Amino acid sequence: MPLPDPGGRRHLPEHLQQGAVILAGVLVVVAVGWAIHAGAGGDEPVEAPPTVAAEPAEQVPIPIPSMSPSPSMTPVNEIVVEQVPIGDTVDLAAEGEIDWVHWGEKGRFSLERDSGGKFTILEGTPGEPRLRHTSSPQRFTWTGSPAGGATSGVTTCGTGHGFTLSAPAGTGSHTLRLYVGAMKARGDLRIELSTGGEPYTDSFAARGESMGTTAYVVSYRGSATGKISIKWITGATFDENCGGVALQAATLS
Repeated sequence: MPLPDPGGRRHLPEHLQQGAVILAGVLVVVAVGWAIHAGAGGDEPVEAPPTVAAEPAEQVPIPIPSMSPSPSMTPVNEIVVEQVPIGDTVDLAAEGEIDWVHWGEKGRFSLERDSGGKFTILEGTPGEPRLRHTSSPQRFTWTGSPAGGATSGVTTCGTGHGFTLSAPAGTGSHTLRLYVGAMKARGDLRIELSTGGEPYTDSFAARGESMGTTAYVVSYRGSATGKISIKWITGATFDENCGGVALQAATLS
């Protein structure tokens, strides 16, 4: 226990006094160090937190249209007709690469045609009246034709009478040449495709004493397999006896 001081005060033992002195010194040193650290803390750089690389933003894919095949183009139904004069001589065999036909050389129901044409050009059922003529101002030739060419053909009489023809049609282009005439009559032409489209119509008239002739160059193609139909009909007659239309030849290429 503490010893009494002669003056009446109590004193700690010696060894406790020494410990107190040491503890006080330690506290002073800590206080001084803390003060120094606190005073210098504003000047020292603060270590920045480690940088974390940002993850790349997810890339949004750009939509690309699919490369689907283009739809195939469907051919349109098309008829293009040009009316042209006929030359002095027509070589049917050279012109008709697919088929050719001539009418009337040996009679009113005779047909002279390409042996290799496979009956591509066809005439509809013949009607009456039907006559053979030799009045064509042009001459038609083929292998075995008369020397100098044939001026023959077939004709009919009266309004509403005439001829019908047909040929195959498809998505490929073809050209049919039609050699026709009229004697004191007006001929009405109508051409149409079985696969659709607008028909073609025209008229040709001859009022004189001689036969008038013309050629129709018909270029056509269909939207599918079908046929082209041709009607050459007497639309009006200028002769009470026998005005009508005539048919000479046709070629297909």
